[in-house]
Amino acid sequence: MASDTDPGRLRRYEPRDRDAVWDLHRSALRDAGSNPEDVPDNDDIRDIEANYLDTGGEFLVVESDGEVVAMGGLAVEDEELPAGAGELLRIAVHVDHQREGHGDRVVAGLEDAARERGLDRVFLWTAQRQRSAVRFYRSRGYEGTDHRTEGEYELLRFEKAVDGSPPVR
Repeated sequence: MASDTDPGRLRRYEPRDRDAVWDLHRSALRDAGSNPEDVPDNDDIRDIEANYLDTGGEFLVVESDGEVVAMGGLAVEDEELPAGAGELLRIAVHVDHQREGHGDRVVAGLEDAARERGLDRVFLWTAQRQRSAVRFYRSRGYEGTDHRTEGEYELLRFEKAVDGSPPVR
């Protein structure tokens, strides 16, 4: 756990974080009841620079006591993204550091990055079985706008206007 003197430092991903981010990604999936081997479309995490930073997006980590304990990315240049929208991806907090505000800090940082890039809104997909994630996004003002099934996963889409207006439907 982070101590009272070390609440964790939110910062931009650096190449030295590569292994820690990969490990956090996999452990967070397992802790949420998902098998990292059968989660679709997660190859982006293997090259943060190419898939986030070099394309105008962002990837943030929280470092506490020298360890990456939370992370998340904002994708902005993808032909599948609606105009004016960014997608939040790979939001994860290590199980030993949950409920310490790290997820809030990562998501708020990514929402700020979206505003800085002139985006109107952000959206994300999460598995319905990840109930704590569903509650977390709703508590931050995200509204459910869609759902789909991929393999054994029922996925929910959440959306939030970064200026606070209702989601576009």
